[in-house]
Amino acid sequence: MIVNIEEKKSGETCPECGNRVITNSYEIICKGCGLVLGNLFQDSSYIFNDVNNKSNLNKQYVSLGERTDYVGGLGTFIDYENSKYLRDKTGKLLPPDEQKLYRRLKKNYAQFLRIKNHETEYRVFNILNKISIYLNLSKDIRNNAAYYYRKIVKNEKKVINNISLIAFCIFYSVRRAYHNAPITINEISNAFQNFGHRVNPRLILRDGIRYKTHLSSKVIPHRSEDYLIRLIENVVSHESLETRLIKKGAIWSKEDYKYKLTSKCRFILKSLSDWDRGGRNPFILTGAIIYLADKLLSKEHNQKAFLTQKIISEATDIAEYSIRDHYVNLLKPVFVKKEN
Repeated sequence: MIVNIEEKKSGETCPECGNRVITNSYEIICKGCGLVLGNLFQDSSYIFNDVNNKSNLNKQYVSLGERTDYVGGLGTFIDYENSKYLRDKTGKLLPPDEQKLYRRLKKNYAQFLRIKNHETEYRVFNILNKISIYLNLSKDIRNNAAYYYRKIVKNEKKVINNISLIAFCIFYSVRRAYHNAPITINEISNAFQNFGHRVNPRLILRDGIRYKTHLSSKVIPHRSEDYLIRLIENVVSHESLETRLIKKGAIWSKEDYKYKLTSKCRFILKSLSDWDRGGRNPFILTGAIIYLADKLLSKEHNQKAFLTQKIISEATDIAEYSIRDHYVNLLKPVFVKKEN
């Protein structure tokens, strides 16, 4: 069980600078230098009796509360799920006869009974956990997706497809998180298909249009700047790039080229106004900007271009014709002519 350590912690000081110790995001850190001294687990909302209390009047056992992305039963649960030896409230092992009794009771309170009348939600949250691990999503995104799903199900009389709904909730949670490497709707769709679920972008968008009224609409659209670091990392990590750098006689190392490519892309994005972007897909536009940046770098330093549309397409999963269309019709008239 979780023990409240607030009183003990309040008198502690940092061993490095001597400042007061505080908690932030479940970590014990120094207020002055920011040194992380340890982890602090979330306190349970339930109150447990002191272990020194020998009274037998209160033998109530309770579970640790309901998690957002987990389906459990109502009432109590005997010890932890996989515990082999049961203990009483003082921490002592139960006698053999009582061990046998409570093990039988715990076995009878099986998983089926805990998820009774919540089978669909239990299955959906299992899928959510698998997709979160597959896409390497943070716990906050996963928990928010589960929260959005429960909120929609609570307010919607009939859900068309629960699997596509949780896919939309993941997409919406990623959009709300607004982190530096956002996941696209196609990547979410492909992840579900890899696990055998017939989910495509059209179904996710359909659920978004149908159920977005139950959620807050204050979502900031992603821009190409949000995808830049991730896509450049994918391009630089392509197996053919290092060979092309040597073949084309590059004057930079791989890391130097990555730095210069990133700087040039940021310059292009800064020069490209919202009117010039014209509401185009920011993910695809980022791939075309990387292609343009490589061409501009080669021209500035009198070198041959290192990147091809095929390399960028393989590294970023963007179709070659999409990169070519954005480059020819949008970027080339604005930047290449300026250089001339």
